[in-house]
Amino acid sequence: MYQLIPVTHPCLDTKQPLLLLQSDHGEKYFFGRIGEGTQRACNESKIKFGKLNGIFLTGEMDYSCIGGLPGLILTASDQGKKNVSIFYGSSILDYVVSTWRYFVFRFGLDLKVFTLKDSECFADKTVSVKSIVINKPGDGCADSGSYEKFTKGLKSIIARMFPEVSPTDEQDPSSNPTLNVDIPPQAMGPRDLTSSYEISFPSIRGKFNANEAQRLQIPKGKLYAELARGNNITLEDGTVINPEQVLSATRTYGKVLVLDIPSNAYISQFCDRFKDYPLEQLSAIYYFLGDDVTITNDLFNFMDIFHGDHIQHFVSHSKISPNSLAYENAATATLKLKALQNDNYNVPITDRVYSKEFFECFSKDLPEGTSVVQQQEDSPVSKLNNDNVHIFEKMKGIALEPFVFGKEVMPISESQLATSKPSSTIDELYNNHVVPLEIDGASLESIVHEQLHINNFDNDSKDSEIEIISLGTGSALPSKYRNVISTLIKIPFVESNGNITKRTIILDAGENTLGTIHRTIPDTDIPKLFRNLRMIYLSHLHADHHLGIASLIKEWYKFNENTNERLYVITPWQYNIFLQEWFALEDPKILSRIEYISCEHLKYGDDLRLQTKPLSIKEEITSVDEKPTVVELDNASGNRDQSTIKKMMNDLRIMSFRTCPAIHCNWAYSNSITFFLGAKSKQVFKVSYSGDTRPNFNLFAKGIGKNSDLLIHEATLENELKAEAIKKKHSTINEAIKISNVMNARKLLLTHFSQRYPKVPNTKNSIVSKAKEVCFAFDGMIVTYNDLGKQQDKVDLLSRIFIEEEKDAENEEVKD
Repeated sequence: MYQLIPVTHPCLDTKQPLLLLQSDHGEKYFFGRIGEGTQRACNESKIKFGKLNGIFLTGEMDYSCIGGLPGLILTASDQGKKNVSIFYGSSILDYVVSTWRYFVFRFGLDLKVFTLKDSECFADKTVSVKSIVINKPGDGCADSGSYEKFTKGLKSIIARMFPEVSPTDEQDPSSNPTLNVDIPPQAMGPRDLTSSYEISFPSIRGKFNANEAQRLQIPKGKLYAELARGNNITLEDGTVINPEQVLSATRTYGKVLVLDIPSNAYISQFCDRFKDYPLEQLSAIYYFLGDDVTITNDLFNFMDIFHGDHIQHFVSHSKISPNSLAYENAATATLKLKALQNDNYNVPITDRVYSKEFFECFSKDLPEGTSVVQQQEDSPVSKLNNDNVHIFEKMKGIALEPFVFGKEVMPISESQLATSKPSSTIDELYNNHVVPLEIDGASLESIVHEQLHINNFDNDSKDSEIEIISLGTGSALPSKYRNVISTLIKIPFVESNGNITKRTIILDAGENTLGTIHRTIPDTDIPKLFRNLRMIYLSHLHADHHLGIASLIKEWYKFNENTNERLYVITPWQYNIFLQEWFALEDPKILSRIEYISCEHLKYGDDLRLQTKPLSIKEEITSVDEKPTVVELDNASGNRDQSTIKKMMNDLRIMSFRTCPAIHCNWAYSNSITFFLGAKSKQVFKVSYSGDTRPNFNLFAKGIGKNSDLLIHEATLENELKAEAIKKKHSTINEAIKISNVMNARKLLLTHFSQRYPKVPNTKNSIVSKAKEVCFAFDGMIVTYNDLGKQQDKVDLLSRIFIEEEKDAENEEVKD
């Protein structure tokens, strides 16, 4: 038996569809898009990667479809996986993986990147996968074939990112000068296409009938074995015996199609490709529809090609799949915290506008209280049996069983992972997990129903308030309770005419930061948030701090394309190279709207560290032979970009912006920014952010951050784990407090906690903080600067409400 189980579906947490194929023996294959949040969804469903034999990417190549792939690869390696194979219909995948070279690195992991061109096949003992590549109609990007000369160089880069043997130098790609290679846009390969797949399975030979063999007087031994292998034999008297005489009928499995249609532009090509497709052995079709596909008769006419009562249809689309909670544990934690501090959290958003055409055409029940959108005037029709059309939804899968073709009905049954459970609603989560806590003054009505669609961030009553949202508060990897790090700060500015201008900045943005924003902030307020976003800052090149930045930039551009605004992106210099290479692939227009500044150019002092000059990709090819590589320093990089820095200071009304080296990894920084608060006021607001670091007293606490109004400092480990903090170059809670005390910070926000802590970390043996107020960050926490200390009255309750999560974490630790 084979199971086909959706791992993610289009919702606000995970915006892309991903299908898991799993055999009875545990071999796993992914088909679909590895969007941001995939590894967290796998963690939520307890999907391990030990027997992951292949990742088959579908659709077009853009960041929304592969943003979760780097994190998933790193997680698979951390789980002990020694080899990972990725497949796509174009060699552009080599280019994509190479763009990660400054921040994705694992020794001992054999990463293979395969191009499966149209009709090419991959096969092992478990499955056979045939590639279906359909080109986008229109001018597109001409495939001149010039990219092929770069293939060897790209493969060499990937090999250096994933070396077989542990290197002797620091295990940090940003410190490996041979990875600083200039990759030209011509190396991309074909990109205006979509990848889909046909999956088939080995047949099962019939059982050997020993009684019939004896009746036919076949001697036991080698002849039995030949017949069992499906070969004819000849007896001594010349009689020819064929396998069908002694074997029961061969059983087979139905085929499966995974079809990814990114937009309406592809539908006619899909119709032409499949108009004569044989349907007899087809059991199931998965339609992965992009947001740009409109649900109309054009789509239904294509689906009608696959009519047949034995074929099951599963449809994924943002107006069809439910906006259910992919991370129920995180949503439950938010509801518990909201019950304690109602104004500091939003109810997780589960609204969705559904397709009227789909739900009417196939007689599907709409979720109660939802709204629909109509995309064509007349009522759509389809030849398909309504009972054979299903909504693609997480963990609602099927099982394929073998059958005798032509004699038996193709068997398909419902299936789901043993570790999975039906999705819960907000009301169910509240009643099951919050009500038993008996929190004073909290009720389903007051905490959920009265707060639906209420945005506690940047509402009219907080126009002039400095506000912080902790979009992610964990470290290293996303967990059930904490996503990886990201902090958003809104700093208002009072103009000379009394109007208020908002300046929003984001400090680090781990994977799926955008998903958290969409799950937290109502749709009607999303445009305002991104129009006010003026700066994204990256402290260092570790993946848990930046895998969400590209998505944020795309979203910013979506709401600012027709404005004159610029987005300031302050990062280590290597990350700018990634952005240049990535948006050259996806949308070069975005690059013209980014104002990039190197963290090094904002560093306090005159001793600027020089970048290295990039090698040409031809030099990278020759370095495969391990010839010494001559690396030159780029002297021009030692000149601060004063014009862009001055422009940023003026545009964002910044008085001072300084960075200093963090004590963590190569090219890591802490920062301190002082904002003017009004045109007619001398009042300023100084915020300092540690990034990841050991305690940095001289440069940070006594230096650039002295007398900060707000210090946001990592507190990865509890006080008794200081030895581990030293080893991993992080800070304990006590060490963060010491930095705050030396800095003379007015208020302290602690974040970036180890993922072992769903609750408030243990503060036993903590030293006294001199800060006026101290606050522990939780995912989704919305707090004004003035109200930061109100959490202190709730600390004891915060520990009590997470008892069940603590028990769950302990049980999982025992199992591991």
